Amino acid sequence: MKNSNPPQADQGVQGEPDPRFRLDPASFPQPLELELPEELVERLQRLANETGFSLSELVHNLICQQLNEKAKEP
Repeated sequence: MKNSNPPQADQGVQGEPDPRFRLDPASFPQPLELELPEELVERLQRLANETGFSLSELVHNLICQQLNEKAKEP
């Protein structure tokens, strides 16, 4: 009689990864690297300090805002 329950982690084939846990590196987020003038970084850092956001959060929010505006354009 065949077991209809899903395999448990310890029931897999010895030496092979558990098929339930496969990672696809293509679906991982890719880092975005930007070269910014020092003056702009200083200005963004001041704005981040004023708003309570980290520099990364501020840049992320600005990029998202720009992408949303571009998406609304015909």
